[in-house]
Amino acid sequence: MRRLGCTTVRTIQTRSQGITFHKFPKEKQLRRQWEVAVKRDNFSANERSMLCSQHFQPEDFDRTGQIVRLRDGTKPSVFSFPTHLKRKVAARTTQASRKAEASLVIDCSLQSLQVTEPSPTYLEHTYALPPSPTLLKTRLNEALARVESLEKEMRNSKAREWRVKKTVCCLLEDLRGKNLINEELQERLDLYSDLPLGLLSKQGHESTKEQREFALTLHLHGPKAYSYLRESLHLHLPHPHTLQRWMSSVDSKPGLNTMMLDMLRRKREEDPVKYGRVALMLDGMAIRKHVQYSPHSQKMTGFVDMGDGLNETDIATEALVFMVVGLQGHWKAPIAYYLTKSLTPDTQKVLLVHALEALHERGIRVMSLTMDGHASNISMFNQLGCQLKANPCEPLKTFFPHPATGKRVFVMMDACHMLKLARNMLQAYSPICSRTGLINWDYVVCLNDIQTKKGLHAANRVTEKHIQFDSQKMKVSLAAQTLSRSVAVALRTLRDLGYPRFTLCQATAEFIEMIDRLFDIMNSRNPRAKGFKAPLGSLIWTRSVELLSRGREYLISLVMKDGTPLHRSKRYK
Repeated sequence: MRRLGCTTVRTIQTRSQGITFHKFPKEKQLRRQWEVAVKRDNFSANERSMLCSQHFQPEDFDRTGQIVRLRDGTKPSVFSFPTHLKRKVAARTTQASRKAEASLVIDCSLQSLQVTEPSPTYLEHTYALPPSPTLLKTRLNEALARVESLEKEMRNSKAREWRVKKTVCCLLEDLRGKNLINEELQERLDLYSDLPLGLLSKQGHESTKEQREFALTLHLHGPKAYSYLRESLHLHLPHPHTLQRWMSSVDSKPGLNTMMLDMLRRKREEDPVKYGRVALMLDGMAIRKHVQYSPHSQKMTGFVDMGDGLNETDIATEALVFMVVGLQGHWKAPIAYYLTKSLTPDTQKVLLVHALEALHERGIRVMSLTMDGHASNISMFNQLGCQLKANPCEPLKTFFPHPATGKRVFVMMDACHMLKLARNMLQAYSPICSRTGLINWDYVVCLNDIQTKKGLHAANRVTEKHIQFDSQKMKVSLAAQTLSRSVAVALRTLRDLGYPRFTLCQATAEFIEMIDRLFDIMNSRNPRAKGFKAPLGSLIWTRSVELLSRGREYLISLVMKDGTPLHRSKRYK
């Protein structure tokens, strides 16, 4: 059923305007009064018939609760009926009333013209649902489509308004509330708090320096937040491929990285304890011979480059990398690299001195140097003032004066590399004579053979790849698992079980166990570790010094099969 003159329907917009809808009362007399008030021919209200709140006076409502209700006995009284349905009022007979009535003739005639034709059905208000289910479903679908369209338009308008008015400061609060960024990242991004988000929503414009820095910082340290802004809030942040292209434009030529060194200087000024003392590590890594064109530098790269700007024709085969590691903080940073083919100890010494002086200029003290046991590294440190090739029976000089301050800089051999050299030496020089017998690599090979045939490992990880390690010499894990205490225990267990091939394995088990303990002491990293892996401290200092002394004497006593002391061979490390 419909009523002329009212076009109000239940939508989000009418709800936001405070318009409510009320069913016809159940009490018969009051319901009849409502039906008469709407002035519809042959109209009888059903249980779904409703009137909107615009047909009632403000005092007719009870708004004290959460739901707006009509007061008891309330009747609709606000209608805009056509003239022919309005109640006729007796004409005034006074002279003043006749004059006032004459002045309104034109307005009344216009109103009568506007309502001579009945309004179309789509402008009428619905007081009762249609009796046909098909018509009801059609009207429901139309209403749902309208609601969906209005909700979508509202969301889009709110998103546009949010992007235009908000700044990065408000954006950070939103991300923080959703736990997408932590306090450290928020402090980094506070530098861009005044950046308007409207600039980030424009397509096809050149990004400013601040926008680039903001996007790079957020993507590197908060990838989830970056994805949320791109996908949920539809901010036109650069694609990750674009960020990768921006990052590749950073100057990364061989030589000392002044940008990294200056950053360390700023960090040292902020926290001298954490960044004031460092350990310098240097290592050479083999690289594949390859020459390619660099669009950034517009040059061919892949040749030998020492950072001096000289053009070389030899193709580089190695990269020498310098890295600093914090002694009182969990951080590390590469400060230089060089593309080389074959470096002499003299040239490597010059590069090391440059790195030490550059760090000293920025207030950073190098306490120690760590490198592998390559012959060129040993020769370089001997030229600096160390004595690493002296008589091992005498104390070695494992430090040299700093080129700028003269303070001691200690030299530490990389424990992981030393472990690989011990494994390689055992395979190459077996059998080796010790005070308790012969140390032989064959015992490890026999252990793997028995475990492979029996299909059961004696609580160790030795497999075929540990025996045939020539193609995987650089893997520290293989050497650590081969020269481990579990292998020594397995050898003794097979001997005790009566295997004849392990009758004389005691010396080999002692060697493996000694190397394992020395490696644990030199490679301790966990401050809560126990045993030989515990960090050096006052509680275990005496025990550690005793073990190191016994290990030194034990290694010096080893003799090759031709009678030459092992420390006099080529593998003296």
